Amino acid sequence: MNKRIVIIGGGVVGLATAWELIKRGHQVQLLERNAEPGSATSFANGGQLSYRYVAPLADSGVPLQGMKWMGKADSPLNMRLRMSLQQWRWLLQFLRACNNQTNKMNGDHILRLSLLSRQVMQAWRDEDNLADFHWRRSGKLIIHRREYDFNKAAKGIDPQYQQALNAEACLQLEPALKHISPSLQGGIYSPGDETADCHQFCLALLDKLNASSDFSLLTQCEVRRLHKRGGRISSLETSQGTLTGDEYVVAAGNGSGSLLGHLGVRVPLCALKGTA
Repeated sequence: MNKRIVIIGGGVVGLATAWELIKRGHQVQLLERNAEPGSATSFANGGQLSYRYVAPLADSGVPLQGMKWMGKADSPLNMRLRMSLQQWRWLLQFLRACNNQTNKMNGDHILRLSLLSRQVMQAWRDEDNLADFHWRRSGKLIIHRREYDFNKAAKGIDPQYQQALNAEACLQLEPALKHISPSLQGGIYSPGDETADCHQFCLALLDKLNASSDFSLLTQCEVRRLHKRGGRISSLETSQGTLTGDEYVVAAGNGSGSLLGHLGVRVPLCALKGTA
């Protein structure tokens, strides 16, 4: 049965969800709070399509390392602690997940999702004639400067798809690493990993969506509250009035937590910013 589905959020997740739903024969209305879809987090995303390197951040060694890293400007992980119940609740859940058993379980879940993502991406590239979004299979090399970290990472690879390289092999693969060679211990190389321009991918999806009569887009539309009736979302209160649909998808990134919180649904999300 075809449905009218409202998607909150016009980033890469919202756009990809919209395209898949359109392909399945549904009607989709996409709501984006900015003037253009794909203009927030998805605009300058790193663009890595790393399907095999899926190590969760929550690991058994992170709590102790995190205490050493706190306050250091050049640390690989830092967190600005605030008087926020939501942040402390997230931090407690994160610490509970910092054990080997949970790390492996979550890693397995992420890997299955990642491989499905690769399958869908390949089908879209091969069959849907998307506009160029600078996709290429360039491979990925994760380098390690600590012997312990390298040995631990090497134990978790799938030899069929990944290679554990010593320092010399890393330099042969990427000569630009020469300036850090004294501290280089080794690296994990995934030759099948890909890169793409996330913003261009969003625009390519938007072009396909706009060509469908089953798709509509509302920009500068801020969703203020989700209303429910009988245990289901019944309507959306937005800056452009009340909107309804048969089903709803919340793909509002870090803003999803506050929207769903009004319904009593706690989503453990914490915004992450990476620098290179």
